[in-house]
Amino acid sequence: MPTAFGSRFASQRAELLRRVAHIGFFEKLTDAERHDLLAKGSMRNFNDGEVVFEQNSQDDKSMYFIVNGKVDVELQGYTTKDGSNTVATLDVGDIFGEMAAFNDMPRSATTRSQGVTTLLQLDLNGLIQTQQTGTSSDLTIKILSHIAEGLCRKVRNMNEVLLH
Repeated sequence: MPTAFGSRFASQRAELLRRVAHIGFFEKLTDAERHDLLAKGSMRNFNDGEVVFEQNSQDDKSMYFIVNGKVDVELQGYTTKDGSNTVATLDVGDIFGEMAAFNDMPRSATTRSQGVTTLLQLDLNGLIQTQQTGTSSDLTIKILSHIAEGLCRKVRNMNEVLLH
């Protein structure tokens, strides 16, 4: 029985690696780096409308990669012309929650799944700390570069939101 479970688990992991190989950030990684990243994180599934984290919460310092689905970013006190408080909708391959990895401040927005959504939850600080025990420094640099690119896009988006 354990052998069958192990082979099923290996088969599921192989399928997941194949599925993410062509998604945004993951396509920039080698097979070994993708495997390492997936092994260090945990997959989380959300139904439509489920909150990933709340604005002003401090209990979760993880960042998330969108593997499947979409995530709305909502800001208390902000309202669009149609009455929504959604400032952005993130798609497959996007990351969010990365600011919590760099500072000890509360979450700046609420994030909510749009439809059935699969996320890779990752503790960036834990990944960096375990770099000496097997995590590739190239992988860490690629993650940090991707975070910087994403933060730049988000600042540009917020500038557009503020202008309109």
